[in-house]
Amino acid sequence: MSLKPPSEDAVAKAFSILMASLNKENGREFISGDIRACAALPVPQLVHNVDAVQLAKLSLVRKMDRCVARMQNLRNLASPFHRLPMDVFAIILEGFPVWSPSKETTSIFDLLEINRIWRDTILNLPELWTAFPLDIPPKLAPLVLERAKNLPLTITYFPKLVKKYLEDAVDEVGTMELPPGLLEYALREGNRWKKIDFTLSCGLYEEVEELLEASTPALEVLRVSVKYPSFARTMGPFTLSPGPPLKELQLYRVCTSWNSPRFAGLLKLDLGGTDSGPSVNQLLRILSNSPRLEHLSLESLKPPEYGALSWPSEPILLNHLRTIEVTKSGTKYVSALLSATQFPQSQSVHLWDGSPGCQTSVLDEIIWSVGNAQTAAVLGMNMAERRRLIILLEGNGINIKNQDSQLQKHFDLIICRGDFSNLLPLIEEFLSEWNPIPDVRLEVGKDAPFLSLLPWSSLLRSLRTKGANNCRKALAELAKQSSPPGSEHASWMCPGLLEISLEYDWPDEENRRLDIEPLYFLLNQRWSNTASDVFSALPASFTWKCPLSQFRELWNSQDELRGILPSFRMARLY
Repeated sequence: MSLKPPSEDAVAKAFSILMASLNKENGREFISGDIRACAALPVPQLVHNVDAVQLAKLSLVRKMDRCVARMQNLRNLASPFHRLPMDVFAIILEGFPVWSPSKETTSIFDLLEINRIWRDTILNLPELWTAFPLDIPPKLAPLVLERAKNLPLTITYFPKLVKKYLEDAVDEVGTMELPPGLLEYALREGNRWKKIDFTLSCGLYEEVEELLEASTPALEVLRVSVKYPSFARTMGPFTLSPGPPLKELQLYRVCTSWNSPRFAGLLKLDLGGTDSGPSVNQLLRILSNSPRLEHLSLESLKPPEYGALSWPSEPILLNHLRTIEVTKSGTKYVSALLSATQFPQSQSVHLWDGSPGCQTSVLDEIIWSVGNAQTAAVLGMNMAERRRLIILLEGNGINIKNQDSQLQKHFDLIICRGDFSNLLPLIEEFLSEWNPIPDVRLEVGKDAPFLSLLPWSSLLRSLRTKGANNCRKALAELAKQSSPPGSEHASWMCPGLLEISLEYDWPDEENRRLDIEPLYFLLNQRWSNTASDVFSALPASFTWKCPLSQFRELWNSQDELRGILPSFRMARLY
């Protein structure tokens, strides 16, 4: 809003009133407000008159500032924010840390300085003071503990990032140090700890291990992660003190005693980053004692090499498990989950089985045995509806995906092997014998071991291949019949195929000529009206992808080819 200033006459009158009051209060005769009269004053009197005018100005400004502050306060009080219930106000502020060493991070202590209302409210909300940071200045620690009343505490620590020169390069490295006396403060309150959340850097392991092994009868959540591991030694192993079971366990680059009775009744289990992970038997024991587990994640975790595997007599039923992620953790954990557990209600599954150097798994025949309900559940096939699977064949891995956008579920199984010759037939037989048979989109990578389409014949609805060699094999396979010609139930290979995509990547001149003839042979044999008595449904899409400079004959003959197969088209690769 645009406002006009008061008139000069009004300002002069206000000035005269102020100076008259100042003269009366001090029994002096300062200028009355007529600025022109100042020119007649002797120089010594000017100094006193300047002080008098400054005093009058200060009094007026102070009065007006108080008036403005009061009006702003009344306006703020009318805001809906100040009419929020105390519990809602606490929820809004609970995301702020109690204290932060960084000026860029707003903390609860910073919010105390906003205004008196906020200060009084925050000081009387004990739930805002339950996070006790181990790097807080010692003089503030008693205030935090006092304001938290008797509520359970969350103990936190995160390293400060500082720039250090490492091998002629500048990098940010976490530094860790505990202020004097903080460890004693924390240990005295061990019976109130409900949650421990530490992100550690190099060093300080002894102090942290002392905290982790202290008596913690109220502890429910344990999160410890080493962000900058020391090459001298790793964190742990530590042993939790006896107490009630935890609800959440999250350890990264940290090892512990995996036989702790407190690792029972877990709702969330997240482990990774260590070569000292639990044995398969220890993991299965934890899962067996945690029937309400909702989330399981194992990342870059290795079990010990010693000890024989011992499977439970009955599969471990995890009805509440919704999310499973196992990546870069070898084949033992995945094999154990697929062979000894059941999680029928899972909604997101991501399993990475083996490593590129792994040749075979002794449990492959068990996992992919016909009718294995657990494997079907991992692939999202344990439903009455016919499912759609995406199978990606690469040089050293098979990735089987089932993405259901309507149900918002995601299933992803990655199998790494150095040799697929024994595994592929098991997978093909498992899928072919499942009822209902899934619809499969097979994607064959350039370096994949693509041999025959016969085992996939009843499954394939989409075929996408890359690389000249695999495309050439696909053309030859699709031109075959899956049963001998003249038999009572003769049919073409992959009779339900709806999409075909062949992607050629710079084949040499000699092989290019070898590819064109098989294409014409396939189109004429399978989809020409006069070449065969065996009917073959027309695919909805047949795409030949290649650089524009390659296969000039085909680019110029698209109309002729579409005369045989209307859905055929050429697509530019680059």
